[in-house]
Amino acid sequence: MRIRTMATVIGAVAVSLLSLLNAQAAGPGGAAVASLSPARLVFASQTVDTASAPQALTLTNTGDAVLNIVSIAITGADFVDFSQTNTCGNTVAVNAKCAINVTFGPQNFGTRTAGLIITSSAANSPQTVSLTGMGMGPAASLSSAAVSFSGQLVTTNAQQTVRLTSSGDQSLDISSIAVTGPFSENNTCLSSVLEPQQTCSINIFFTPLAGGPATGQLTIFDNAFPPQQFVPLSGIGADFALALTPTTNSATAGQSATYTVSVTPIGGFAGNVTLGCGGLPPGAACSFAPSTVTVNSSGAATSSVTVSTTAASRAPPGGGSRPTGFDGFGLLWLGVLSLGLSGFAVFRRNLTRLTLGFAVAAALLLAALGIPACGGASSSSKVVSTPPDTYRLVVTGTATAASTSVQNTVVLTIVVM
Repeated sequence: MRIRTMATVIGAVAVSLLSLLNAQAAGPGGAAVASLSPARLVFASQTVDTASAPQALTLTNTGDAVLNIVSIAITGADFVDFSQTNTCGNTVAVNAKCAINVTFGPQNFGTRTAGLIITSSAANSPQTVSLTGMGMGPAASLSSAAVSFSGQLVTTNAQQTVRLTSSGDQSLDISSIAVTGPFSENNTCLSSVLEPQQTCSINIFFTPLAGGPATGQLTIFDNAFPPQQFVPLSGIGADFALALTPTTNSATAGQSATYTVSVTPIGGFAGNVTLGCGGLPPGAACSFAPSTVTVNSSGAATSSVTVSTTAASRAPPGGGSRPTGFDGFGLLWLGVLSLGLSGFAVFRRNLTRLTLGFAVAAALLLAALGIPACGGASSSSKVVSTPPDTYRLVVTGTATAASTSVQNTVVLTIVVM
């Protein structure tokens, strides 16, 4: 735009100068007249980023005064696609000619147009020639200039599709596709060469690693001109953060400590967060009121968490009563009784009674040995207390979307005295 504006200014200045030059060059009764042919140049289709053979224009001074050349310039929408060289110099004598050679080098696919303008001291200045050419070759066009994701839960996937079309008149050969940032892709574009007007798909996946905005880029490398196509990628990860007030509290064993846990949305997060805790010391427990909070864009949600502890047991030493049954003294008397019965049987020389005596003695001995084992020993349940110390518990918050869960944590400190 700046170049075209400058060309307009130069042209206006040139017109002012031309009147003076024309009068000086013509002298009494004379004037320069410029004739340019042809009036139009049409170039054959040319592969993008290559130069055509030059086409010539002829400038003739048909007047009766010297023709002074002010400028020879190319302007128009696609002026960068055309270039010129000439043999005209600064002046053209009466009835003399000079050549202007124009070359077409398309910088993009499709129809390219411009104009060549000659500004001089001629009475009919300026002279204009239209320039037209067709850029040909492989070209690529994309269905989306940019891809944006919003409100995506961290560590989960969201997908959008970009379609790539071979929009040129030659085959489009895609060599590679790459993405940056927390994005990934799969595609159908690398499996074959795309003929003109064929399309393929590139699936873009957004997997935010943290809450908040994220950016990346899709880059396609191929044989089109330019040889890369770029698609900016952006997204917002949805997450939540946990915070405690206070972070440290204390309690005497057998008492409890209370905290407030805040759940704050990040990146537009909205949903239910279930709270829990882990790393409890012996004899301790935690509870939440409520155990599930609902978070939305209006701000943080809160819950009260209470950590309870257990005092030491007051049970007497020993842990219960002794078992009942025969002790060692009773076993001694059973042994004496068994020997007495055996002696009595021998004295009577009665084999049957001897046998009976041994049987009775053995039975009594076994009974004496078994009684302590079968005796009813009473047991008492042991109460687990919370020892004095400083403990760090992990408070967790879990949000679930479809089959995926996201969990965040914060550390709670309790001093048990």
